[in-house]
Amino acid sequence: MAFEKEMQILVEAEKNRKPVGPLSDMVSGGLSLDDAYRINERIIENRVKAGEKVAGFKIGFTNLAVREKMGLPDSTYGYLLDSMVLKNGVKVSMSELIAPKLECEICMKLKSGLKGKGLTAEDVIKATEGVSASFEICDARIKDWKCPYPDFFADNGFSARIVFQGNWHAAAGFDFLNEKVVLTQGGKELAQGTGALAMGHPAKAVAWLAGKLADRNKGLEPGQIVMTGTLTPILPVEKGAAYAAKFSTLGEVTVTFV
Repeated sequence: MAFEKEMQILVEAEKNRKPVGPLSDMVSGGLSLDDAYRINERIIENRVKAGEKVAGFKIGFTNLAVREKMGLPDSTYGYLLDSMVLKNGVKVSMSELIAPKLECEICMKLKSGLKGKGLTAEDVIKATEGVSASFEICDARIKDWKCPYPDFFADNGFSARIVFQGNWHAAAGFDFLNEKVVLTQGGKELAQGTGALAMGHPAKAVAWLAGKLADRNKGLEPGQIVMTGTLTPILPVEKGAAYAAKFSTLGEVTVTFV
């Protein structure tokens, strides 16, 4: 079966908490973008067959400064499974992860499906049931987070966990661009940012995602959630540290790593 070996390498890396080198180095001629999509989609399909459910998607590297720093040609995305979704105030065991990093994001929950290319931010907002403050805890099965662009997709966009604030605010009339977040660790400010840092507008990021999914003959479904990208730098986390992201309208989300 095509790419069975590469799939198993990623599955075992996550299971054993031991990162591996880029898959592109293991494939003759490197890993194509289509190959990477297929590897990830097969892994997700197997997890769904085993009982997990697709909760939605995460979009990565929507912050242009972060993307340029990583030397990537475009943003990325990955699947979110129900097992990855955590509640506000959760304690996350570092033993479950490899090299986690934290992002502050605006999450959007859809009330209707979004499919096809060329969607606008307005299309996305009309299809959105609500928005919420959230953390994304990213993690890489690839050693040192260093790999060619296709490998990000093979490794599910470095998805790991997400933490919700717990309340959903109406999307209509919400000031996406100027929503501000301040990230603190133990009360000390680490970073801050605004919604405009997510691809110019979080809803534009969702429209981008819909277009990319359309290329795979897929789409966003009603009830799914979408993490729209970080508003702050991607920061490594410390064991024993408590983090809080205070949003100007959406409230506060917290997580502690133990």
